[in-house]
Amino acid sequence: MPTLEDLRLEARLSVAALSRKAGIDMKTVKRAIDGQPVQKLKAVSIVDALAEELRRPLKLEEIENLHYI
Repeated sequence: MPTLEDLRLEARLSVAALSRKAGIDMKTVKRAIDGQPVQKLKAVSIVDALAEELRRPLKLEEIENLHYI
């Protein structure tokens, strides 16, 4: 299973670019990448931004070390 970092690198997005695409603060994106818990809605926004950039569907459950509350 890929991590958020794996997907971010595959999408060729910086953390700042991913945070802009997801509409979420960069610190929150960094926390999610580091495996720290984030709000579920924010996790969904990050994953949706990556899915759009990668042009394929992604689900929260398919991402290793993604923790949300």
